[in-house]
Amino acid sequence: MRMVALALFFLTAFLSLGAQDVARVHIVKPGDTLPKLVWIYGVSADRICLENGLSSDALQPGMRLVIPDNVSGRTVPMAPAKPLPVARAQAGSPPQRAALPVSDPLPPVAERRPAPAPVSTPKSAESPVAPGGGNAFLDAIQLPASCGIRYNGRWTPPGENAAWVMDCSNTARWLHQYVSGIEIPRTASDQYEWLRQRRRLWKARPDAKSLRKKLQPGDLLFWQDTCKPVRKPPITHVMLYLGTDESGRMKMAGSQGSSGPDIYVFDPALRMGGYRFFLFFKKKGKFVAYGRP
Repeated sequence: MRMVALALFFLTAFLSLGAQDVARVHIVKPGDTLPKLVWIYGVSADRICLENGLSSDALQPGMRLVIPDNVSGRTVPMAPAKPLPVARAQAGSPPQRAALPVSDPLPPVAERRPAPAPVSTPKSAESPVAPGGGNAFLDAIQLPASCGIRYNGRWTPPGENAAWVMDCSNTARWLHQYVSGIEIPRTASDQYEWLRQRRRLWKARPDAKSLRKKLQPGDLLFWQDTCKPVRKPPITHVMLYLGTDESGRMKMAGSQGSSGPDIYVFDPALRMGGYRFFLFFKKKGKFVAYGRP
């Protein structure tokens, strides 16, 4: 009888934990914002607003918000690394694939952000070069970064008629389309598989010294298990390698955390995100591979 009671206790605890994943209640505290809740729970702002009937992103202390489960296939935003501030590129420096019209001028950013630390390119790397001699990917990421777009925020790139959702994989996809003219798949796992089939993918250990010698600007960096995977391979996050700065730190561009599209420090040993897979056991996201479109 005692064994049956004990089994029922653990079953009830397991079911209650599963139920918490489906619908969690968050009491708004002073300082809470919608982007902060997106970062904490890994659920898009649109889903939180829809679930709670919010007509704006203004939150009042004491509000009870129902936080739904994460949407299948959506990468959970993360903020393991502090983004570097960037400024809009000067005239003539953005990469120019073609004369693309810009429907709305970029907002002035000189007052909001200082200029970024310069990024140098390893001598062995054959990176795309902008007209001014700089890294074209570094110049390109400044276009969405200077607009202050959040993770999963919408942005209409130059020459496009419809807005793009700037999550990690779509930001990497736009950077390659804009700079190199290469159209890569939409999701991080599809990009990983696309490169693997073309034998342009290399599994890697989180060894910064070795990677610094092998990586080239424009390479795609892949993590697995940063959120619960819904497909195989379990690749859930992707960023684009930029090169190293004057201090020798490796940098990457992409979208993650509440800052969205921006420049970040690349630390291959840093565990990011993660998810609970059984009771209190949790998997942490880790860097696993890189590829060259």
